[in-house]
This record gives sequence, structure tokens and C-alpha cells, in this order.
Amino acid sequence: MDWKSALNTGTLSLILSLQAVAAGSLFTPALALNSPANSVYPPSTPQLPLNWQTVQLAGQTGSRPNSQQPVAIWNNFQPPEQGVPGRREGGGTRGLVCPTAITALIPQSTMGKTISAKPTFFYYLPVALDKTVQFELADENDKTVYKKSFRMVTSRAGIVSVSLDSDGNSPALEVGKNYQWYFTIKCNPKSYTDDVLVSGWINRTVLAPTVKTQLDRSPDRRAKLSIFAQQSLWYEYLTTLAQLRIESPSDASLAIKWSEVLRSVELGKIAQEPLVPSELTPITRK
Repeated sequence: MDWKSALNTGTLSLILSLQAVAAGSLFTPALALNSPANSVYPPSTPQLPLNWQTVQLAGQTGSRPNSQQPVAIWNNFQPPEQGVPGRREGGGTRGLVCPTAITALIPQSTMGKTISAKPTFFYYLPVALDKTVQFELADENDKTVYKKSFRMVTSRAGIVSVSLDSDGNSPALEVGKNYQWYFTIKCNPKSYTDDVLVSGWINRTVLAPTVKTQLDRSPDRRAKLSIFAQQSLWYEYLTTLAQLRIESPSDASLAIKWSEVLRSVELGKIAQEPLVPSELTPITRK
């Protein structure tokens, strides 16, 4: 594809200039719509595992709950040698019609680990959006294994999530394999050169038996967070923490943990952005 060739050429130039880490961001498709943005309570059986409400950080009161920085070194995992680094931030400015300052919530290396066959991805949109978007998943050889287009609608700026698990036709990630994902906002359906593209890498791993036992025996999801961090499971850590924040929006300690983990990967500028729902409608090609 032309836009992928352009991305790879630009990234290789960065490598040659010793700037091997690029930035990028992305959304993952779903077959069913999220709840409307003004919803008060999450639905009893959501299509997406994270159907978020806005969460505000607690005000500065002079005292802060006890918290610890994530112990994981998220950037230990680099993109495969035969691949190219992802792009977690869009560049430039096109105004409100098609924002390019979108950000994927991933480490600087653009590689993240998961134990999920169908993980959840997180992204920041600086403005409300009503555009066609495309999600593509490719193997290490850049062969497409999944691709779908959707109409995405958000009512406000903020952090959104979409899960592969919400689409029964999406493939399960294979253990031990690296995948590259691409998320594209179609600004102009007549010209791919106006597309806003972000991308990243994901690797599905398997836990050692002792760690899996420890995880299974953890009393609650808060206790699991430390295990996810120790194992550098970026996607599980972020997904679990986001779910906890949705369920306990007034818990300042969770808001601080969220801010800490984003700051640990140099995403502090969006650490206080709200979590917002989005609507995704599949586009059927005729």
C-alpha cells in the first residue's frame, strides 16, 4: 500500500539518522457501538470491555495517597530487526476537521507486550471526531492478517479504547509472534496523502507457570497490577487500571497511578485527559 510504503521510507530515514524511536497512535475496530457520550452508567453487557465515562483527577489538596511508580521497564522490548519502529504520535496541524495530534498510549519503543489473544488499545484524540477510520494488523513480514474500516464518532476530546475482542471475526494473536498495527484516519476519501496514520508493535507472550499461579491467586485486580508491571505487560496494566478508574472514579490513588504510568513513557502531557466513550460503526464495502 502506498501509505505504508511512505511510512516505512520515512522511518528508515530516521533510523539512518540515529533516531530509531518514532511515535504513533491508533484505534482498534469493533462491530458494535459504544454507549453515547452522555451515558451515566456503563451498560450491563458492553460490546467493548472499556465503555468509559469521563474521569477527572482529584484536586490538589496538599496530601496525596500512597502510590508507587510502575516497576516495569516498558521500553525493554524493541521492534523486530526486520520491521520498522512504529509512530505513536501524528504530526502537523490540519485544524478541527482532521486532527493529526492523535497519540497512541504505548511505550516510546512502540512495542508492548500482552498475554491477551485479543487485547485492548488506547488512544488520545485532541478533538471530537466523526470520520472513517481503518485498522490493520500485519505480521512481521508486513502481510495483512486483519483490516477493517469504521465510522468513528466521539463527542469530545479525550482518551478512548477499542478492543479486538469486540469483533468476533478478528484474529487471535499467536503466542511468541510480533504484530504491527496501523490506525488511519481517512481525512480525504479521494487522497491517501491526507490520511493521518499512527502505528505500533505488539507481542503476545506467555507467563511462566509460577507467575501465572501468582496471578491466579491474586485477591483482586489491584493486586494484579503489580504483577503486570513486573512482567512488563503494558496492555494488561493499562486496561486493568482503566477499568478500575471507571468503577471508582473518585479514587485519587488510581488517578495518580494512571498519571504515573503515562509519565513513565513520556506521555505526561495527556495524563490528565478524560476517558471518553466512542461509537464505531463497521463500513461494509460494496
